[in-house]
This record gives sequence, C-alpha cells and structure tokens, in this order.
Amino acid sequence: MSRRPLNSSLGAPFSPFFHNRFFDDFDFDRPFRRPYWAEHSLLDSHRLGDGVGEVGASYQDTVVNDGDSFSISVNVSHFKPEELKVNVCDNQLIIEGKHEEKSDEYGLVERHFVRKYNLPKNVKAELVTSELSKDGILTVQSQKKALEESKTRSIPIQPKE
Repeated sequence: MSRRPLNSSLGAPFSPFFHNRFFDDFDFDRPFRRPYWAEHSLLDSHRLGDGVGEVGASYQDTVVNDGDSFSISVNVSHFKPEELKVNVCDNQLIIEGKHEEKSDEYGLVERHFVRKYNLPKNVKAELVTSELSKDGILTVQSQKKALEESKTRSIPIQPKE
C-alpha cells in the first residue's frame, strides 16, 4: 500500500506496472508499531518448549479442582508407561517422564520433562491414583478430605459476685 499516492494528473512514470515507489511495499516501521512479542499472549509465556502437553496443537493440560475431587490430565503420548513416574512429595504432585535416545524420522530424539503441581490442602495424598489412556493421556486424581465442620461450643456466662 502506497504511503504517498502518485499525482493522477501526471500518470504513471514508466508504465502501468510501476504505479508506486519500490519501498512503499515494505513495512519498515512495523517493529515500532507492534513488536513481535506483542502478538503472543502473556498467559502462554510459561509454555516454553511445550512438546509435552499437546496433542496436535489443541491439547492443553487440564486441572480440575471441584468440590470433592482433584484431577490433572497431561499428554504423555511420547512415553511408555515404564518411562513415567508419578510422586507426591510435600503436598506437591510431581509427574516425570524420561526416555533415552530413540531414532525417529528426523534423527535421534531424547525427551525428559518434569511437571510439578501444588495439591490443594484438602487433597488426600494417600488416595492419589493415576491412569494412562490408550491415546497417551495421563490422568492423576484424588478425593478430597471432607472439610471439618466448625465445632461450636456454647460458653455459659457466669455472673460475677
């Protein structure tokens, strides 16, 4: 798009194919108007190197924290069940996957990831279970402890003599 329109009374300088200047087609000031990093959401900036956690380009980790249960689903389709570990340590859920060098269609690949999630305080760590689906989605879940009812105690008022 031309920034300086040609004067229509003068006509094209050489032919109908050269109706604007050469550099008018370049957007030289674009980095100043909208830098490259402004095109990406800041909410996704933590997802650097996210080869783990995507099926195609649409799958994202799912964390469900509702009234009576807590669950996390992660795509680990690049790993075999024996290459995965799920641990609970100090109220933190740790999912780890590692496999040694394997050859694929592009060459050699070695993968290793660690995901850590803070468990809610009322999750029963001893009841955490995990299952791996056929399409490589690891689901880790646990029931929550029932919230303790507040114990109300009536305190009698003693008259002071």
